[in-house]
Amino acid sequence: MILKLLFGAVFLAVIALSPSFVKAQRNGPTKKSLAIKMAAATGYLAVGALAAAISNNYSHFALLIGIALLLCWIGDLFLHLTGSRIFFGVGFLAFFSAHFVFIAAYLLVIKSAAPDRPLFSLPEIIAVVLFDVFFLVFSKLIGTEFKGWLKVPIVLYGTVIVFMLCKAAVMGVSLIQANAPCAVISACIAVCGAALFVASDFSIAVLIFNQKYKKSYPLKMFNIVTYFLAVPLLASLLLFVR
Repeated sequence: MILKLLFGAVFLAVIALSPSFVKAQRNGPTKKSLAIKMAAATGYLAVGALAAAISNNYSHFALLIGIALLLCWIGDLFLHLTGSRIFFGVGFLAFFSAHFVFIAAYLLVIKSAAPDRPLFSLPEIIAVVLFDVFFLVFSKLIGTEFKGWLKVPIVLYGTVIVFMLCKAAVMGVSLIQANAPCAVISACIAVCGAALFVASDFSIAVLIFNQKYKKSYPLKMFNIVTYFLAVPLLASLLLFVR
């Protein structure tokens, strides 16, 4: 019972820190905003650890989710540091890698629940292509510019994160069809967490590359709240999925 109460308290604390972080870095990154952000990031690591302890879940799925959360933590740290483009590159690669690890975790469950499902289906490929087209067209319409070589890694990142969302949905459907324990709640958590992650990353692309919205306080709030809700949700999958 104590672990469950602690899990709930930490989960809520991560979300509650979001407005304080946005306020602290309203005029740019500061030591205070870094401290708040990393406190929240450490919080979602704790959510994952507590979820694993509560459910006694030390499966390969739990290990992969733990690695993905750690990569997100590293990404949070380096994307907030200033003074070198290397920091941005490390942060970007950390999140890029995290999405691959999330995908690997979902594929592990899909393989167990529905062994006959293909690695990638035609609807998933169509969904990713449509998202990439929408992302580029919409970005152009609102004045977001990805200059030169930047367009390639941005589109690749968008492709991977949408595949991550697709695989979260397929995992959920596979668990429901297999009549797995807590399948419906697992599916809801996986899809909601992944969708919020996509929304957060879409908004951060606008914040970074669109001069018009670069200092938009509402957009910054949307970006951070969706992110610090998405990651604890995905961490809480360890309560239900092995």
